[in-house]
Amino acid sequence: MTRWLASAAIAALSLTSVSAKIHWDPVGNTCDPLAGKVGAPTLDDAVNKVWQEIEGMASNALQSMNDIDSGALTKDSDAWEYLRVVGTYDTFFDVQHPDGFPRWNSVKDILALMSKASSRQNVYIMCDDAYMYATDPNTGDVHWQLPSDQSRILNQGPDQLQCSANKQGKDLIGYRSGWDGSDANHMSYVVLCANYQLHNVYLDEFTIQSGKSLDDFKSLTTTLFHEFLHVWVPAMRADMSGGTASGGERYGVQGTKEVRSLYANENPDSVTLFALALFSKNFYWMTTTAETKQEVWNRFQSEANGQGIINAMKLTQP
Repeated sequence: MTRWLASAAIAALSLTSVSAKIHWDPVGNTCDPLAGKVGAPTLDDAVNKVWQEIEGMASNALQSMNDIDSGALTKDSDAWEYLRVVGTYDTFFDVQHPDGFPRWNSVKDILALMSKASSRQNVYIMCDDAYMYATDPNTGDVHWQLPSDQSRILNQGPDQLQCSANKQGKDLIGYRSGWDGSDANHMSYVVLCANYQLHNVYLDEFTIQSGKSLDDFKSLTTTLFHEFLHVWVPAMRADMSGGTASGGERYGVQGTKEVRSLYANENPDSVTLFALALFSKNFYWMTTTAETKQEVWNRFQSEANGQGIINAMKLTQP
């Protein structure tokens, strides 16, 4: 068993303090309990570690892809690590896709943005949304009082997502609302439904072992990574129907399989889970569940085309 990369190892990849332009709900103070939950002295200390993990995930995956591009990582230099990177990429983005290098480079560009996630400006993050919504008793429309400008009240219609949907059996862990942030006068809002879900804040709270699915590592870190993809990359697919809309985003491991050969590089969870998988150096995730090197070798030995993969990748027995 092992854990995700230790905070000390990723701190060098990340900013030590986040931009003042990222606001952790100073109006409703819904994120303040995070500090107590993780035993941090202040909310700033608590969220700085979240940014370290997010930027560490992105930087680590980007470096692995850059190492392949530069020739620093090859089948000859480290066949097993080459398999871990390329095999994981194939799992989420399909190495045989007609887009080929443009798709590979698109994923790298997205990771480059996420490696500096905390530098994004004009973002307002909440850990619950109950205080800012009110329902019109006559029309059923949901009215939203903007926390960053409480003089503004927007009519969101009757179908506005709300964290309270979890009380009705929905599985809503976060969402983004507002603008893409490209206009300096507009704010992007990210809502994390931390009171209903996200019982784990950091990745290093988890222990990894064989057979664990990537879906088992849901945390505030991975959720904010997902939502910030919407903030940073307006081309990311969105969805208001729980992952069923035609051409919309898909969620979790199963969702990434659905879009793998379609628009995976525009699907937030595909990028998130890819970066998450590469963040654990001691396991392989080509099946989306954790495998040791020996388990991968044994699986290849038992599969019809396994010996071909072993030969093509120049793998040696662990």
